[in-house]
Amino acid sequence: MCRLAGSGPPWFLCLSGGPGGGKTELLSRVATDPALAERAAVLEGAIRGMRFVRMNPRSPEFQCALVAIQAATEQSLKRALAGTGKRVIMCHRGTLDPCAFWVSFGHSRESFFEMTGTTLEEHYRRYDVVIHMESAAVRVPEAYMRYPAAHRPEGVAQAALLDGLLGELWGGHPRCVKIEGMRDFEEKIERGMALIRGFVASMR
Repeated sequence: MCRLAGSGPPWFLCLSGGPGGGKTELLSRVATDPALAERAAVLEGAIRGMRFVRMNPRSPEFQCALVAIQAATEQSLKRALAGTGKRVIMCHRGTLDPCAFWVSFGHSRESFFEMTGTTLEEHYRRYDVVIHMESAAVRVPEAYMRYPAAHRPEGVAQAALLDGLLGELWGGHPRCVKIEGMRDFEEKIERGMALIRGFVASMR
């Protein structure tokens, strides 16, 4: 494992929010920004790896698997990057995000914590900062895109519902910031970049 003198374990930033909020684009900008890429590592959501798992995505077991895979990947990356100079791990969704989908499928919030063996406070402690990128479906539904125009199956109503559930779940986090949907998508992304630059700069 690579180690650089004077560098401790990285901090975690979770990028959450409903479908169509700009999370993917924001993380893409971070990964290609020379200054940020030097200090931050981008971790894709566990859902990408789940395409190799043949399970019903609406089942509780699927959401449980998402939580376990996300948590294990985060911890493995944290150990691997400790002392390398990477100060922040930016996660495309966090371990609490599956709870919103869980509830939208008709299950209770309490059953999510019971089945995953976790608590709300444990999920909060995993992330130093949470940025909620509000779905376009909430304020600018005409700008919201779904499959085949975009790789997301949720319609406007479902996307807005998920965004609300995620806002409720993460709202109690002590460092949760929401970037509301707006017609000027570039302005929204720039607001996100400004927040991230400030957070990364503070991690000396």
